[in-house]
Amino acid sequence: MVVWWSIGAGVHVEPHRHANEQIVWMLKGKIEFRLGTEQRVCGPGDVMVIPGGSEEHEAWFHKDTEVIDGAIAAISGSSILLWRLQFLLY
Repeated sequence: MVVWWSIGAGVHVEPHRHANEQIVWMLKGKIEFRLGTEQRVCGPGDVMVIPGGSEEHEAWFHKDTEVIDGAIAAISGSSILLWRLQFLLY
C-alpha cells in the first residue's frame, strides 16, 4: 500500500507498533519522529524506514506536512513474503 498523506500542524501520532515494514518519504513540512529511544527531526527529502516488528514509534507534526507512506503488509496464509518497495525518482 502506498498513500499520500496531508497532515496538519500540531498533530501527534500516539506511540504504536505494527508487524509490517513502513517507509515514509517527506515531501513538505517538518516531523519530529521517535523510534524506540532514538528521536530525530525530519524535513523535505528525508526518508524514514521503520522495520517490521520494530520498537514502538510516534510522531509530532510541527508544520503542515505532506508525505508518501509505503507499508508492506503481511498476506494472510502466506508463510514466505518477500516484498521490496522502490521509489523511482526522476
